[in-house]
Amino acid sequence: MSRRSVSWALALGLSPMGALASEGLAFAPPEVPVSELTALSSQYVQEIALDMCNWSNRPTNSTCTAQNAADSQWSWNRANAVACAAPTASPPSTYWFDLSPTVACPYDSINGCRTQQWHWPDGRYLSGWGWSVIHCPSNPADWSTGLFTKPLATTVSNHVFFRVPGFLSHSQPRTVRGQVKVMLYANTPYSPSGLPNVNMSATLALQTQGSDNVWRDVATRVLPAPVYGPTTAYEMFELEATVQPYTPVRVELRANTLPSLRVADENNIWMNYHLIADLIEARLILPDCIPDQSRPGFCL
Repeated sequence: MSRRSVSWALALGLSPMGALASEGLAFAPPEVPVSELTALSSQYVQEIALDMCNWSNRPTNSTCTAQNAADSQWSWNRANAVACAAPTASPPSTYWFDLSPTVACPYDSINGCRTQQWHWPDGRYLSGWGWSVIHCPSNPADWSTGLFTKPLATTVSNHVFFRVPGFLSHSQPRTVRGQVKVMLYANTPYSPSGLPNVNMSATLALQTQGSDNVWRDVATRVLPAPVYGPTTAYEMFELEATVQPYTPVRVELRANTLPSLRVADENNIWMNYHLIADLIEARLILPDCIPDQSRPGFCL
């Protein structure tokens, strides 16, 4: 079974492992290569990451559960999980921990509906149909590496998968960059069989907030999401724009126009066309202000 079919079949409950998951039994979580991670490095000073799996910086109102020490290392037995220690404690010695949504929306025993959301105090945001937890490796060295990914789906146009906000503190206009490491692909309804494949797309956008508190795109890049095939892979995409001084800025990934719903239930992934964003990491990259001591109020 391919890596993609493993990761998403777990969420859909379509594979033997998915069937085990629905019964709360053990199965191996998906893994992806850790190669090309340096592609997200930058010459800029400040990098703000989506950082989904930071043990000490958890989503707001999220419940953290960790692998039971009695379970085998490679099992993902959520029913047998134990409460996490406090964020100030060390990460667990077991293999994984899970973070529940800030805004829960249960769909079945494994998945949450499209509008489940994770919010962090600094404004980071994550949302979409899929596992009702963020599944994380306990070893900090594995955070943001793609050891576990976060597949999210939508059947609805313009759905926002994530946002990473920041603030340009520089006294002069400067270039800000947004990046994402993701696998994007379109899925055809599983029932009825024989429906035509439809390629889809998403938009990676840099936005700034105006004095009217409205966020507006300042740069966009359309990312293709073809029907899954042999060449579908995780890719790093980026865009950049010149941003004015002292301006709130953020990067987001959102769905473009999708096919109309075939059944009224937008969370019925099996009978509706849907777009999948399988996330590894995202970042907002911007220069810090290094004060110019010879000119108060200016940056080097």
